[in-house]
Amino acid sequence: MVGVLSFEKLYLGMTRMVERSVLNGTRIKTRKRNIAAPLDPAGFADVLVQIYVDNAGDLELVAKSLESSDLNFSRYGDTFFEVVFTGGRTQPGTIKADEGDRHTYSVLDCEPRRESILPSVLYIQKILRRRPFLIKNLENVMRRFLQSLELFEENERKKLAIFTALTFSQKLSGLPPETVFQSLVKDNLVAKGIVLSFITDFFKEYLVDNSLDDLISLLKRGKMEDNLLDFFPPAKRTSEAFSEHFM
Repeated sequence: MVGVLSFEKLYLGMTRMVERSVLNGTRIKTRKRNIAAPLDPAGFADVLVQIYVDNAGDLELVAKSLESSDLNFSRYGDTFFEVVFTGGRTQPGTIKADEGDRHTYSVLDCEPRRESILPSVLYIQKILRRRPFLIKNLENVMRRFLQSLELFEENERKKLAIFTALTFSQKLSGLPPETVFQSLVKDNLVAKGIVLSFITDFFKEYLVDNSLDDLISLLKRGKMEDNLLDFFPPAKRTSEAFSEHFM
């Protein structure tokens, strides 16, 4: 009987403590649960676009604004580079524009000239120095764009070729040549001559600031020095066609 009464007193005492805590506004501690914050790339992109617009596309000012922002680059790195390249978000796994705000100061909005595109390369270089983890996101986005070259207009492909060449000329932190060159060797792109046109623009731009030996070294690091004919459509994979094209 004593045991039962003791249990009842304990139960009543605990009940009163809970009631008092609720009445006094005391928060009852509960076990913490790991609740993942929902992904919001659209919100990230809209804020980033607004920063571009507020600074009228001045990349020096944009970079400074990003430094003082609390944007989550580690979570939305791919979205960041989509906005840099195209002016806004792209649909998952494609280059098609997604819903949301856009700006007109992107790489693809530039004129297809080194003078217009170089500031974007230097801007990205500055961002990567502060956030080196973003190099993987740059790789992701560049790989996706290069593998989808047929979906770009001809002048847009030229802009991407100039941008890509300048990233290596400026020794942009950590971008592996293999990411670029291996992404291009895609049968349908090669067969249409799109890759050959792209790589020709790339070579021309790269050789403005670099020697032929530098280019050969770059191709070696990209594992393409012995496979240059892979950039040519199958019907043109001969030494004669190679010489004729680059003469």
